[in-house]
Amino acid sequence: MKIHHVFAAVLLATTAVGGAYAADQAIKPETTPVVAAERVADKDVGKLSQDGAQAIQDVHAARLAIFNADPQQAKTLIHKADAAIEKAQKDDAVYLKAEAKLDAKLNQIADKTKPAPKTVTDDPAKEIAWLPIDGQLTLGEDFVSTPAKADAIKKANDSVQKGDRKGAIDTLKLAGVDVNFTMAVLPLDKTVSDIQQATSMIDSGKFYEANALLKGTEDRMRFDIVDVTGVPVAAHQTKAGAPANQNAAATPAKPETVTK
Repeated sequence: MKIHHVFAAVLLATTAVGGAYAADQAIKPETTPVVAAERVADKDVGKLSQDGAQAIQDVHAARLAIFNADPQQAKTLIHKADAAIEKAQKDDAVYLKAEAKLDAKLNQIADKTKPAPKTVTDDPAKEIAWLPIDGQLTLGEDFVSTPAKADAIKKANDSVQKGDRKGAIDTLKLAGVDVNFTMAVLPLDKTVSDIQQATSMIDSGKFYEANALLKGTEDRMRFDIVDVTGVPVAAHQTKAGAPANQNAAATPAKPETVTK
């Protein structure tokens, strides 16, 4: 199962993000950084790592090669993963955050979808480096549909389809629509260590041991939700001159999705 399929299963199982992810989308390099409201040392928290995503794809492909009794292919793929993860260590997409601050609801579902260790480290409150490998823009959980917002969503979808994620975010921000970015992340140091160790194992002919190690690597995937726009709907409406509780009597609509 590829990473984005696991990601899809988790997002489709929760209403927190409105069931948001196109399961038939492959991992694609991100060409436009997502500017998030939360910043760490002025870095974009919502940016994905192309090298990290490639490394994990190669890890999974190497496991499949082992399963299919193709040792030469497994060696080729794990060395590709090793080279990619080495590059990913220097990626500015990497960010620091405590595991305890990742989205608890999504990670609980992830554990049920694919059994994983309860914590990545002995201290889930300690900040560690995370490598974001997949992600999806979604609308806020409390989204209430209006004609203006529906039009903004349509325009934002058009922008996303053209690869202009920043334009999509700007469109939604101007319409007072709160946007989240849900990311699939892996603990950087442990992932690097696992891939390096698995490379040595496969080179030494220890394919079974390497496969078990890499399974644990994939199982450590966690999920993080970042508020991309950071524009509360009520605050936006007040600034625009409308009453802050204008939507209070509106009928809540099913959350819509900004697709990839």
